[in-house]
Amino acid sequence: MAPRTAVKPSPRPRTEAETEPSESPQETVKGRVLRPKVLAALVLVVMVACGGVFAWLHFDRIGRLDDLRSSAVDAGKRYATSIATYDYRNATANLDQVAAQSTEKFATEYRNSSAQLMQLITQYQATSQGTVLDAAVNEADETHAVVLAFVDQTIKNTNLKDPRVDRSRMKLSLTRDGDDWRLDQITLL
Repeated sequence: MAPRTAVKPSPRPRTEAETEPSESPQETVKGRVLRPKVLAALVLVVMVACGGVFAWLHFDRIGRLDDLRSSAVDAGKRYATSIATYDYRNATANLDQVAAQSTEKFATEYRNSSAQLMQLITQYQATSQGTVLDAAVNEADETHAVVLAFVDQTIKNTNLKDPRVDRSRMKLSLTRDGDDWRLDQITLL
């Protein structure tokens, strides 16, 4: 048999609250251990959620830039074709088309520099058909793009016995205007 331990009386009477603790030592220890685990899990959930939001924003921006690059290439191809194509029977139609696709500054420059060319196109009954062989974006952001285009231009006129193919390399600087790209500058390379 186990020896009995004698309980000594207290000099002051004990209340019921003092004699029966509200929490067992195990519950207190578990509660203290459980709180850091819950806190760590909560922090982990918040970090994963923030990471997900940042990843979504990043990939959304990349997708938007890819769409802008693609639309810039399409616009660059159209503009390069317009610049390389003309017909003496309606020489101003090409000029008007290029000007309509351009910034105001470039449209003015293009009209001024093309005035003498229009006279030669009419005088020699010249036609040209531009064909973009390939094009790619060299630089792009949300408001500007630079497109490089490889263009073949099949030219016929009264001075040529047979059609001639000129191979042009164009650098087209584009500016974003709402949902459209506008031709802002062209450089022959």
